[in-house]
Parts: sequence; C-alpha cells; structure tokens
Amino acid sequence: MNIPEKEREALELLETQIEGSIPEISELERYKLGYCVNEGHITGLSLFSCGLSNIPPIIGSLTFLKEIYFRGNNISLIPDALCYLPILEILDLSENSLKSLPESIKSLTNLNELHLESNHLENLPESIGDLSSLLLLDLSENKLINLPPSLGDLNKLKTLDLSNNEILKLPDSITDLNSLKILYLGNNKLDNLPERIGSLYSLKRMNLRNNNLTNLPETIGDLVSLTSLFLKGNTLRNLPSSIGKLSNLIYLGLSSNKLNSLPNSIGSLSALENLSISSNELLELPSSIGKLKSLLRLELSENRLKLLPDSIGDLSFLRTLRCDRNQLTEIPDPIGKLTSLKTLKIDNNIIDIIPESIGQLKQLTELSAYDNKIKHLPDALGELTSLEILDLSKNELERLPESIGALDSLLELDVSTNKLAYIPPSIGALSSIKSLILGFNRLIDTPKSIGFLTTLEILDLGKNRLSLIPETLGSLTSLKHLYLYYNELSSIPDSIGSLHSLKYLYLGNNKLAKLPDSIGRLKSLKYLFLRDNFLTDLPNSLETLPSLKYLNIEKNNLKGYLDFLHKLELRGIKILK
Repeated sequence: MNIPEKEREALELLETQIEGSIPEISELERYKLGYCVNEGHITGLSLFSCGLSNIPPIIGSLTFLKEIYFRGNNISLIPDALCYLPILEILDLSENSLKSLPESIKSLTNLNELHLESNHLENLPESIGDLSSLLLLDLSENKLINLPPSLGDLNKLKTLDLSNNEILKLPDSITDLNSLKILYLGNNKLDNLPERIGSLYSLKRMNLRNNNLTNLPETIGDLVSLTSLFLKGNTLRNLPSSIGKLSNLIYLGLSSNKLNSLPNSIGSLSALENLSISSNELLELPSSIGKLKSLLRLELSENRLKLLPDSIGDLSFLRTLRCDRNQLTEIPDPIGKLTSLKTLKIDNNIIDIIPESIGQLKQLTELSAYDNKIKHLPDALGELTSLEILDLSKNELERLPESIGALDSLLELDVSTNKLAYIPPSIGALSSIKSLILGFNRLIDTPKSIGFLTTLEILDLGKNRLSLIPETLGSLTSLKHLYLYYNELSSIPDSIGSLHSLKYLYLGNNKLAKLPDSIGRLKSLKYLFLRDNFLTDLPNSLETLPSLKYLNIEKNNLKGYLDFLHKLELRGIKILK
C-alpha cells in the first residue's frame, strides 16, 4: 500500500471502527467495501453497511478524496473535518441516522452529488445554498417539514429529490432553480405550489403524487420542457386550461383525485402517450380527447362515466383502454376504429350489448367485460383472431355465437356466472385454449367436440345441471384441473383414466354412486374431492394413485372401508371422512 503515512493512519483507524480490513479495489462502487488509489493517493472510499457509527476527524487527512460512499451505516453526525475535503465531488451518506447537517457543509464547493436519503433529517442549514457545484441532491425519506430559502441558490442543480418527507410548503425560491430537470416531491403534505412554478423552464420530470394539492397554478402550463407529470393521490377538483400548453408531455398521471371534468385544452397535448385518470369523479370526457393522436394508453377506471364520446375512435395509436368500474351503458360504435388496440377492459359497468364494430379490432389480445348486463354477443366477435384472453363472466348471456370457434389464438375463456344452457360445438375449434371456465350456468350437456381441446389445462363446469359427461373428455391429455362439482352426475366415463396430467379433480355435490376403476390410472392426481355424493364403495384402484395427497369423502354412504382408508393414511394422504 504505497500511500502517504497520514492517509494510511486514517485508513487503519477506519478499519478498527468497522472491525475489518478495507481492501483496495480498482473501481469504486457504492454497494461495495473498498478504497481506490490514483497517483499515490486515496481518491475514493466506500464503506457500505459496515456498522460504522461515527466518522473520525482523521478523515480530513484524506485530502485527495473525490468520492465517499458511507451508505447503510449508523452515522449520526458529520464531522467538520469531512466538510473541508477540498476536491470531494460525491458524498453518499444515505441510510444512516443523521438528524442534522453542520453549517460547515457549505465548504464542499466542488460537490456534484449529495445523497442523504433515508436518514432522520428534520431541517437543513441555510449554508446548503453555498454548494455551488451541486448537480444532484437527494433528501428523500427524511422528516423535513420546511426548506430553507437558500435552496434556490443551487443554480446548477439538475436533480432534486424531496419525496417521502413531511413538507408543508415550498419556498418561493425553489422556482429559481433554472437548471432543474428532475423534481420529486411525492409523499409530502403540500397543499399548493408556488405561483412561479412555471419558471422552472428546464424541468422534464415532476412527481407530486400523494400530497394534498387541491389545485394547480395557471403557470404550470409554462413548463414547456415537461415530459412526465405525476399527480396521483391528491385532491384536485379541476385542472387549469393552461395544462394544454405542455406540448412535450408524454405521461400525465391524474388517478386518485377528485376531478369531475377535464378542460377541452387537454386535447392539445400532442405528444401525450399515457393518460391515467382512474379513481376520480368524471361524469364525461371532452370530445377533444380524440385529438390525442400520440396516445398509447388511456386509463379511465373507477369514475362515473355513462358514455364515451364518439371521438374516442380517433385515437388510432391507442393500445390500452381501461374503462372498468364506471356506469357505462354502451360502447360507442367508433370503438372499431381503434385498430391498434390490444387491451380493452370494460368490466363492472352496466353495458348490455357489444357493437358489431368490435370485430374490427384485429390486434386485440385481451377483452375483459365481466360484471355487466350483456345479453348478446355479435357474430363479429369471431373476427378477433389475435384475442388471447376473453372474460365475459357475470353477465346475462344465454348463448355463445358459433363464430367463437374462430378465435384460434384464444388461451383463456371465462363465461362463468351467466345463463348459458348450451355451448356451441364450434367450441372444439379453440386450438390454443388453456383455460375454459363455464361454471355457474344452466348447462345440461357438454358438446362432444370438447374432446378436441388437447391444449386445455383448466376446465370448470361446476355449478351447472349436467347429468352426463361425454367420453371424449378422456382426450384432454393436458388437463390439470377439472371442476365438476354441484351438478347432477350419476356416473363418470371410463375415459377419465386417460387424463394423465390431471392433478385436481372436483366431483363433490353430485349423485355419484360409484367411480370407474380407471380413476386409478390418474398418476398425477394430488387432490380428489368426492364430498356429498351417494358413494357406497370406492374402487381398489385408488390405492395405486402414487401422487395422491388429499381425499375428501365426507357425506357419502361408505361402510366397511376403514382398513382401506387406513392404508391410504399410512402413506401420508390426508382424508376427510
């Protein structure tokens, strides 16, 4: 270790404090232990999570230090000696126990980055404004309530993170930070912004989520460089019309506020790609929303919308549209013009019909419309050849169109909790299907064509009126979950023994008097539910099920099977009887 004596002594003292050696490393990293040497002097020192509780004054001997990383220790005070390191550029004291900063911090005039996040700071000294070279200041996750006016003197500052504090008010001087590009103020207690906030003309990202803001100043429209604005979790009731001047804005997050309307000027946000307005009190959307030609994602969930404007069809690049949990009674016909749309969520509304134009959405991969009042599906549904997920559960459907069999990309179909009495044979053409949920309907039979669904892994036919299961069921060799509970089945076909991948079999609450011996061929079966049937005996082949872990035979008419069941219990199988 060819370094000056004073530097060596400082290093050795630090080693005694952390009770371990500090290795020399070629490249300094904030999450590593080590020091760097350049031209015979220590220029970088990292003591990450070493249990260091205080910084010895001898640190002032390391006058060539440019970088200090003391993250994740128990440091409660910064010695003045550290503040007189003449060429220090990066100081990281995050995740420590600091409650205050010394006035002498002003001497670090070459400092570019100051990381003080995750401490216990309650205030800042006025002298912090003398850090004339500072580019990044991270004070997130502290206990700050107020900020000194001198903060506005940091005229080179580009990134300021004050998130997760208890700040009540920003000093007006913060608007003097002309170089600022990133300002994070999320999770504080701000109820307003300085009127001159628009003076931050270099600002690109501003995060104000989870504060107490009730309005925004008109000058916010002067932040013409802004690309991202996060306002989620405030109490905003309206937006200033000047917001339409943010011509470079790409992301606008307004969810979880009290907005009941949007200004017409919102249509002027020509660069906007992502607009989130979920969990507000919107009654309608302005027709100008259709002018957002760059929009890729529109989130309108959990509002009070009864209609969508026809102009929504003009969002030709839109990929995701979420309108769930509103009061929509219909979907406008121009929805079919959204030819780039991949995800459409209209759950939890009072929609009773899907327009024929839905068939024009050739790129759609997910359509979720559960918990509505839909009684009829258009034949055009079968034209959605890219569709992978279709959820129509909790509606009032009495039939499915034959065209549903044309959905050859479909992976998941859920039509549970409807009024279906019939499944079209075309269902057997769903060549990619993995999950088919048909439970809680009025089905009295299942088409034989269901046996063609060789990719199927989950089949739910529970809570119907089935008295018969087709032999073709045995062709479902990929099936892992089979739900047939709460039906009127008196027998199970022998072909069930061919379901070699089956792990879960639910046959409870039927009228079964016996099981086929072939059930013993279900080598993957782990859970077998037979509760509430008329079983008087069990096939001996059950004893040969190598994977069985759980057997429920409650509420049957079984007698004289104690020895048989005891053998199963000896294998560690849990039996409810």
